[in-house]
Amino acid sequence: MNKIIIFIIFCLILLLFSYIYYQCKWAKEVRQDIYNKKVKNEIKITQISDFHSNKLKNMEYFKKKILEFNPDFIILTGDINDYGVEKKFNRAIDFLKELSKLKIKTYYITGNHEEAGPMLNDFIKEIKNLGIKYLNNDGDLIEIKDNKIYIYGLSYYNYSFENYKNNDENLNIILSHYSKNVRDNLDDTMDIIFSGHTHGGQVRFPFIGALLAPGEGYFPKFDKGLMKYKNSQIYIDSGLGNTLMDLRFLNRIQFSNITIKRQ
Repeated sequence: MNKIIIFIIFCLILLLFSYIYYQCKWAKEVRQDIYNKKVKNEIKITQISDFHSNKLKNMEYFKKKILEFNPDFIILTGDINDYGVEKKFNRAIDFLKELSKLKIKTYYITGNHEEAGPMLNDFIKEIKNLGIKYLNNDGDLIEIKDNKIYIYGLSYYNYSFENYKNNDENLNIILSHYSKNVRDNLDDTMDIIFSGHTHGGQVRFPFIGALLAPGEGYFPKFDKGLMKYKNSQIYIDSGLGNTLMDLRFLNRIQFSNITIKRQ
Protein backbone atom coordinates (compact mmCIF):
# COMPACT_ATOMS: atom_id res chain seq x y z
CA MET A 1 0.00 0.00 0.00
CA ASN A 2 2.81 2.40 0.87
CA LYS A 3 4.53 1.64 -2.43
CA ILE A 4 1.33 2.44 -4.33
CA ILE A 5 0.96 5.77 -2.52
CA ILE A 6 4.61 6.67 -3.19
CA PHE A 7 4.19 5.75 -6.86
CA ILE A 8 1.07 7.92 -7.19
CA ILE A 9 2.81 10.86 -5.52
CA PHE A 10 5.80 10.42 -7.82
CA CYS A 11 3.53 10.39 -10.90
CA LEU A 12 1.71 13.53 -9.73
CA ILE A 13 4.99 15.35 -9.16
CA LEU A 14 6.24 14.25 -12.58
CA LEU A 15 3.03 15.48 -14.21
CA LEU A 16 3.28 18.82 -12.42
CA PHE A 17 6.87 19.40 -13.52
CA SER A 18 6.02 18.35 -17.08
CA TYR A 19 3.11 20.79 -17.11
CA ILE A 20 5.28 23.65 -15.81
CA TYR A 21 7.98 22.88 -18.38
CA TYR A 22 5.35 22.96 -21.15
CA GLN A 23 3.97 26.28 -19.87
CA CYS A 24 7.49 27.77 -19.87
CA LYS A 25 8.80 26.56 -23.23
CA TRP A 26 5.91 26.20 -25.70
CA ALA A 27 4.55 29.57 -26.78
CA LYS A 28 0.91 30.18 -27.61
CA GLU A 29 -0.67 32.78 -29.85
CA VAL A 30 -3.14 35.20 -28.25
CA ARG A 31 -5.56 37.14 -30.47
CA GLN A 32 -6.77 40.51 -29.20
CA ASP A 33 -9.07 43.12 -30.76
CA ILE A 34 -8.80 46.77 -29.70
CA TYR A 35 -11.30 49.40 -30.83
CA ASN A 36 -10.51 53.06 -31.44
CA LYS A 37 -12.48 55.83 -33.13
CA LYS A 38 -9.39 57.23 -34.90
CA VAL A 39 -8.84 54.08 -36.95
CA LYS A 40 -10.02 54.20 -40.57
CA ASN A 41 -8.90 50.72 -41.58
CA GLU A 42 -7.75 47.77 -39.48
CA ILE A 43 -4.20 47.85 -38.17
CA LYS A 44 -2.46 44.60 -37.29
CA ILE A 45 0.34 44.48 -34.71
CA THR A 46 2.30 41.57 -33.26
CA GLN A 47 3.54 42.23 -29.74
CA ILE A 48 6.46 40.27 -28.30
CA SER A 49 7.59 40.98 -24.76
CA ASP A 50 9.81 39.60 -21.99
CA PHE A 51 11.53 36.86 -23.96
CA HIS A 52 14.30 36.78 -21.33
CA SER A 53 16.62 34.75 -23.57
CA ASN A 54 14.27 31.77 -23.36
CA LYS A 55 14.54 28.53 -25.36
CA LEU A 56 11.37 28.22 -27.42
CA LYS A 57 10.50 24.65 -28.28
CA ASN A 58 8.03 25.65 -31.00
CA MET A 59 9.88 28.38 -32.92
CA GLU A 60 8.44 27.27 -36.26
CA TYR A 61 4.89 27.52 -34.89
CA PHE A 62 5.75 31.00 -33.54
CA LYS A 63 6.96 32.24 -36.94
CA LYS A 64 4.13 30.52 -38.82
CA LYS A 65 1.44 32.20 -36.71
CA ILE A 66 2.98 35.63 -37.22
CA LEU A 67 3.19 35.12 -40.98
CA GLU A 68 -0.42 33.91 -41.09
CA PHE A 69 -1.53 36.98 -39.14
CA ASN A 70 0.51 39.22 -41.47
CA PRO A 71 1.00 42.20 -39.12
CA ASP A 72 1.69 45.71 -40.39
CA PHE A 73 4.52 45.86 -37.86
CA ILE A 74 5.96 44.11 -34.81
CA ILE A 75 6.64 45.67 -31.41
CA LEU A 76 9.20 44.32 -28.94
CA THR A 77 8.32 45.74 -25.54
CA GLY A 78 11.49 45.07 -23.56
CA ASP A 79 13.42 42.37 -21.69
CA ILE A 80 14.12 40.43 -24.85
CA ASN A 81 17.62 39.90 -23.47
CA ASP A 82 18.16 38.73 -19.89
CA TYR A 83 20.80 40.77 -18.02
CA GLY A 84 23.35 40.57 -20.80
CA VAL A 85 25.24 37.42 -19.80
CA GLU A 86 27.05 36.30 -22.98
CA LYS A 87 25.24 32.97 -23.29
CA LYS A 88 21.84 34.61 -22.86
CA PHE A 89 22.89 37.53 -25.07
CA ASN A 90 23.62 35.13 -27.95
CA ARG A 91 20.33 33.31 -27.40
CA ALA A 92 18.39 36.58 -27.60
CA ILE A 93 20.20 37.63 -30.78
CA ASP A 94 19.57 34.23 -32.39
CA PHE A 95 15.87 34.66 -31.59
CA LEU A 96 15.83 38.12 -33.20
CA LYS A 97 17.67 36.80 -36.26
CA GLU A 98 14.87 34.25 -36.73
CA LEU A 99 12.29 37.01 -36.28
CA SER A 100 14.03 39.29 -38.80
CA LYS A 101 13.75 36.56 -41.45
CA LEU A 102 10.02 37.36 -41.56
CA LYS A 103 10.94 40.76 -43.07
CA ILE A 104 8.32 42.70 -41.11
CA LYS A 105 9.00 46.24 -39.83
CA THR A 106 9.91 45.94 -36.15
CA TYR A 107 10.22 48.40 -33.26
CA TYR A 108 12.13 47.75 -30.05
CA ILE A 109 12.31 49.36 -26.60
CA THR A 110 14.50 48.34 -23.67
CA GLY A 111 13.33 46.80 -20.40
CA ASN A 112 14.91 46.77 -16.97
CA HIS A 113 16.91 43.59 -17.65
CA GLU A 114 18.64 45.01 -20.72
CA GLU A 115 19.34 48.38 -19.13
CA ALA A 116 20.67 46.85 -15.91
CA GLY A 117 22.91 44.40 -17.76
CA PRO A 118 26.50 44.95 -18.90
CA MET A 119 25.96 44.39 -22.64
CA LEU A 120 23.31 46.97 -23.53
CA ASN A 121 25.39 48.84 -26.12
CA ASP A 122 26.34 45.58 -27.84
CA PHE A 123 22.70 44.51 -27.86
CA ILE A 124 21.52 47.81 -29.38
CA LYS A 125 24.22 47.54 -32.04
CA GLU A 126 23.03 44.04 -32.99
CA ILE A 127 19.41 45.23 -32.97
CA LYS A 128 20.23 47.97 -35.47
CA ASN A 129 22.27 45.59 -37.65
CA LEU A 130 19.16 43.43 -37.97
CA GLY A 131 17.16 46.42 -39.23
CA ILE A 132 15.08 46.72 -36.05
CA LYS A 133 14.21 50.32 -35.13
CA TYR A 134 15.22 51.21 -31.58
CA LEU A 135 13.04 53.83 -29.90
CA ASN A 136 14.74 55.50 -26.96
CA ASN A 137 12.44 58.24 -25.68
CA ASP A 138 11.55 59.18 -29.22
CA GLY A 139 8.92 58.41 -31.83
CA ASP A 140 8.18 57.49 -35.40
CA LEU A 141 5.28 58.73 -37.52
CA ILE A 142 4.07 56.23 -40.11
CA GLU A 143 1.06 55.87 -42.40
CA ILE A 144 -0.63 52.50 -42.84
CA LYS A 145 -3.88 51.95 -44.76
CA ASP A 146 -4.80 55.66 -44.55
CA ASN A 147 -4.09 55.63 -40.79
CA LYS A 148 -1.58 58.11 -39.40
CA ILE A 149 0.15 56.32 -36.54
CA TYR A 150 2.61 57.84 -34.11
CA ILE A 151 4.67 55.29 -32.18
CA TYR A 152 6.56 56.60 -29.15
CA GLY A 153 8.94 54.32 -27.27
CA LEU A 154 10.20 54.82 -23.72
CA SER A 155 13.34 53.63 -22.01
CA TYR A 156 12.83 51.94 -18.64
CA TYR A 157 14.89 53.82 -16.05
CA ASN A 158 15.45 57.22 -17.63
CA TYR A 159 12.15 57.43 -19.44
CA SER A 160 11.13 60.82 -20.76
CA PHE A 161 8.20 62.35 -22.64
CA GLU A 162 10.22 65.40 -23.67
CA ASN A 163 10.23 64.33 -27.33
CA TYR A 164 6.60 63.17 -27.39
CA LYS A 165 4.76 65.06 -30.13
CA ASN A 166 1.34 65.78 -28.72
CA ASN A 167 -1.17 65.37 -31.55
CA ASP A 168 -4.79 64.32 -31.17
CA GLU A 169 -5.25 63.59 -34.89
CA ASN A 170 -2.85 60.64 -35.05
CA LEU A 171 -3.42 57.25 -33.48
CA ASN A 172 -0.86 57.65 -30.71
CA ILE A 173 0.72 54.41 -29.55
CA ILE A 174 3.08 54.33 -26.57
CA LEU A 175 5.53 51.49 -26.02
CA SER A 176 6.58 51.25 -22.40
CA HIS A 177 8.02 48.13 -20.80
CA TYR A 178 6.34 49.08 -17.51
CA SER A 179 2.86 50.56 -17.95
CA LYS A 180 3.05 52.56 -14.69
CA ASN A 181 5.68 54.82 -16.27
CA VAL A 182 2.92 55.98 -18.63
CA ARG A 183 0.05 55.81 -16.16
CA ASP A 184 1.84 58.30 -13.93
CA ASN A 185 2.41 60.68 -16.86
CA LEU A 186 -0.67 60.14 -18.99
CA ASP A 187 -1.57 62.62 -21.71
CA ASP A 188 -5.12 62.64 -23.08
CA THR A 189 -3.73 62.22 -26.60
CA MET A 190 -2.18 58.83 -25.72
CA ASP A 191 -4.54 56.26 -27.19
CA ILE A 192 -3.05 52.81 -26.62
CA ILE A 193 -0.17 51.79 -24.34
CA PHE A 194 1.57 48.47 -24.99
CA SER A 195 3.57 47.03 -22.11
CA GLY A 196 5.01 43.89 -20.54
CA HIS A 197 7.17 43.51 -17.41
CA THR A 198 4.58 41.77 -15.20
CA HIS A 199 4.70 38.30 -16.88
CA GLY A 200 1.05 38.12 -15.89
CA GLY A 201 2.39 37.15 -12.48
CA GLN A 202 3.80 33.92 -14.01
CA VAL A 203 1.62 31.95 -11.57
CA ARG A 204 -2.14 32.52 -11.88
CA PHE A 205 -5.24 31.02 -10.30
CA PRO A 206 -8.85 30.78 -11.52
CA PHE A 207 -11.04 33.79 -10.60
CA ILE A 208 -8.12 35.36 -8.69
CA GLY A 209 -5.57 35.95 -11.46
CA ALA A 210 -2.03 36.82 -10.47
CA LEU A 211 -1.04 36.77 -6.82
CA LEU A 212 1.99 39.00 -7.36
CA ALA A 213 3.50 40.90 -10.30
CA PRO A 214 6.74 42.93 -10.55
CA GLY A 215 6.13 46.56 -9.67
CA GLU A 216 2.39 46.02 -9.21
CA GLY A 217 2.37 44.26 -5.83
CA TYR A 218 -0.07 41.66 -4.56
CA PHE A 219 -3.30 40.88 -6.43
CA PRO A 220 -2.37 43.40 -9.13
CA LYS A 221 -4.91 45.16 -11.30
CA PHE A 222 -2.48 45.86 -14.14
CA ASP A 223 -1.07 42.39 -14.68
CA LYS A 224 -2.24 41.03 -18.05
CA GLY A 225 -4.56 41.75 -20.96
CA LEU A 226 -6.55 44.76 -22.15
CA MET A 227 -7.88 47.35 -19.74
CA LYS A 228 -9.21 50.89 -19.89
CA TYR A 229 -7.31 53.59 -18.03
CA LYS A 230 -8.85 57.07 -17.99
CA ASN A 231 -9.27 58.01 -21.69
CA SER A 232 -6.66 55.49 -22.87
CA GLN A 233 -6.33 51.74 -23.20
CA ILE A 234 -3.51 49.58 -21.88
CA TYR A 235 -2.58 46.17 -23.22
CA ILE A 236 -0.10 44.12 -21.17
CA ASP A 237 1.40 41.02 -22.74
CA SER A 238 2.49 38.39 -20.21
CA GLY A 239 5.60 37.50 -22.18
CA LEU A 240 7.57 34.78 -23.92
CA GLY A 241 9.95 34.02 -21.08
CA ASN A 242 10.53 33.81 -17.35
CA THR A 243 12.74 35.42 -14.77
CA LEU A 244 14.48 34.06 -11.66
CA MET A 245 13.34 30.54 -12.56
CA ASP A 246 11.32 28.66 -15.16
CA LEU A 247 7.96 28.78 -13.46
CA ARG A 248 4.55 29.20 -15.07
CA PHE A 249 1.18 27.96 -13.89
CA LEU A 250 -2.10 28.55 -15.76
CA ASN A 251 -0.17 31.23 -17.63
CA ARG A 252 1.62 29.74 -20.63
CA ILE A 253 4.21 31.92 -22.36
CA GLN A 254 2.65 33.88 -25.20
CA PHE A 255 2.87 36.43 -27.98
CA SER A 256 -0.02 38.65 -29.05
CA ASN A 257 -1.49 39.21 -32.50
CA ILE A 258 -3.51 42.38 -32.09
CA THR A 259 -6.03 43.96 -34.47
CA ILE A 260 -6.96 47.60 -33.94
CA LYS A 261 -10.41 48.20 -35.42
CA ARG A 262 -12.60 51.23 -35.99
CA GLN A 263 -14.93 51.91 -33.10
